[in-house]
Amino acid sequence: MTAELAKKIEVVEEKALSIVDQAAAVKVVDPASYMAAGELFKAIVEMMKEVDSTFDPIIEAAHRSHKAALAQKKKYFDPLDKAKRGVKSLMAAYDQEQERKRREEEARLREIARKQEEERKLAEALAAEAEMKRRGADKAEIEQETAAIMEEETYIPPPVVPKATPKVEGVSFRTAWKFRVLDVSALPRTYMTPDMVKIGGVVRSMKADTNIPGIEVYEERV
Repeated sequence: MTAELAKKIEVVEEKALSIVDQAAAVKVVDPASYMAAGELFKAIVEMMKEVDSTFDPIIEAAHRSHKAALAQKKKYFDPLDKAKRGVKSLMAAYDQEQERKRREEEARLREIARKQEEERKLAEALAAEAEMKRRGADKAEIEQETAAIMEEETYIPPPVVPKATPKVEGVSFRTAWKFRVLDVSALPRTYMTPDMVKIGGVVRSMKADTNIPGIEVYEERV
């Protein structure tokens, strides 16, 4: 920054802060103070133009430098980022496939355990039936006992199949639950969002004549 520019910024800063202080003390209570506020308003507008003319060239120069640096970075970063996402996508697909196989294997083992438990109960029921017949129990007693054995609640420990995907230090995945809308008309009203852009367009066009149910139109001085 040159000495001349530094001096210009110093002058602008002093003038701007002075006007801000004046604005902080303004009160509009009668026609005279209203007129005075109007003059101050115009002075603020002119001061803002002076601030623009002082700092915009500095900002534009910095922006050009920043933009050039970003372009230089993008030249090398973007291909690397694309490569990283591609590799991770392949790893994620493999990981998902292994998880699918793991769950299928757990389901298969659960079914085997269930069948084994049913076979055990059946064998126990048959043995109980044979013993009761040997003791001379009647048919109703036998049926009641065997039914109790077959309906008995038993706990089958869930099988745990370890994950086959190896752990790579520095690489991790997170589960992202997403959704797609299949039928907009079936969505509950709770999940509907008003189209604020469309409503705003109608209000700006129709003004006080706007007629949209559920909307109150009002004007605001700015």
